[in-house]
Amino acid sequence: MIEIEIPLPDSAFPSRVPRIVESACDEAGLKLTLKSTLATYPGCVHWHYQRGKERGILEITWWPAKRRLWFKVARNRRGEWIEKAVPQLKRKIESKL
Repeated sequence: MIEIEIPLPDSAFPSRVPRIVESACDEAGLKLTLKSTLATYPGCVHWHYQRGKERGILEITWWPAKRRLWFKVARNRRGEWIEKAVPQLKRKIESKL
């Protein structure tokens, strides 16, 4: 499993984070396949994104209680596109925060 943190500046508005994540993923041509929450992180927003019919699922989690935002790629959900997409998405999200 790979986790990549997206640091939030002190000036970031927590209420804007979900819109920023979804906008960045939409601009990258990713398809939202799941939006939910996780019991492990109460109050979080958790997304699954895919690219077309390519293999792989990129998970993104926003946990406002801890001001924590991160990407996760599980071992059995890897795809070639993810390796290229994550750095671009990270930059785009950081620039909008």
